[in-house]
Amino acid sequence: MEEHSIARDRRTGHLPMRRPLAGVPDSRAVAETAAVGVPAWLPSRGGSVLLVTQSVALQDEIGRVAAAAAVALTVIPMMEAAGPQWEAAAAVLIGIDSLGADAAGGPRRRQGPTLLVGFSSEREQLWRQAALSGADRVAAVPEASEWLAEFLSQLRDPAAEGFVLGVLGGSGGSGASTLAVLLAAFAAKDGVRTLLVDGDEWGGGLDIAVCADEPAGLQWPDLLAASGTINPDQLAAALPVVAGFSLLSWGRHGPVRGAGGERASTGAGAQVLRSARRGYELTVVDLGRNRDSLVTLGCHCDQLLAVVPAQLRQAVATARIVRDLPAVPVALVVRGPLREGMDAELIADAVGCAVMAVMPVLRTAAAATERGQLAEIAGSRPAKKLAAGILSALRGGPR
Repeated sequence: MEEHSIARDRRTGHLPMRRPLAGVPDSRAVAETAAVGVPAWLPSRGGSVLLVTQSVALQDEIGRVAAAAAVALTVIPMMEAAGPQWEAAAAVLIGIDSLGADAAGGPRRRQGPTLLVGFSSEREQLWRQAALSGADRVAAVPEASEWLAEFLSQLRDPAAEGFVLGVLGGSGGSGASTLAVLLAAFAAKDGVRTLLVDGDEWGGGLDIAVCADEPAGLQWPDLLAASGTINPDQLAAALPVVAGFSLLSWGRHGPVRGAGGERASTGAGAQVLRSARRGYELTVVDLGRNRDSLVTLGCHCDQLLAVVPAQLRQAVATARIVRDLPAVPVALVVRGPLREGMDAELIADAVGCAVMAVMPVLRTAAAATERGQLAEIAGSRPAKKLAAGILSALRGGPR
């Protein structure tokens, strides 16, 4: 899969997006064992994988791998039955049982990758047959199942992936969490499949702002030891839903540290956001101001929004943070009120970033946060205007 090219100009007015947010049905991870059509949420071409084998055990193992990678799998008993699928598939996996004793003839050539697959106990035979057949790669499962899932997940069309938006505070109390919640709530009400991620492990738990009681479901501490590909359908099913959007929070007990805990959380963060791209149209990450989260999660975002109060000192503080951010496009949301002698352009010049929006004073936000009802103010006129303007800009529409 081609790497998404990232602009490095902090002042750019062009805010790239992989695709529009709206109009994509809910995701469904698919691992079929018969020739079926590709689901609408998967790319119509290049998103399915063809497996050639008569081994039921190998079908089961590769089926689990395909489900984890969220790709459609079609199984045929022999290469002669492939037909047009041989070229149309994003990848062809050939079971070692389908080659027979003499693989010198090998499978016919194709443009996409061809992998020879079998079990770990067949490793030596796999490599020997691969050399004879001309296969591009070898995967001995289950030992290579994690690698294979990651490889297959990268075959997905980037245009079918969702958008990841990071929101950070240029200074303490800037309103970044408020903006993140409002964007997620507004998008969800607009029919966009949305995930809100609490990226600040020391922030007290974002769920407090949107729920009076702690919601039941998956939280960050449950994912600290995660490694390898996370199935987007399983992730979505395990997360609590609040105000129409899924929520991944640190909860009210915070992070649990153990041996290697920080490294595990870093790896889990990358895998969660990769899974979120495949399962959600929009993922909003409240990054807070924690340097670790800004680096480890911020680098997986397509766009960063830095919320900065309309004060010169706060703008200078924000500029220092922006300089150390990953190479991801950054835009400003200036939080009002704009007092006499201060305007958004002065803030932009001080920080060195373009202004995307001015955030009005939301007088009920603090009280709503204390009640666990912050998402409810997304329906107010000022909040709707703010969120609609930002999402429109991200889509490339008129500002």
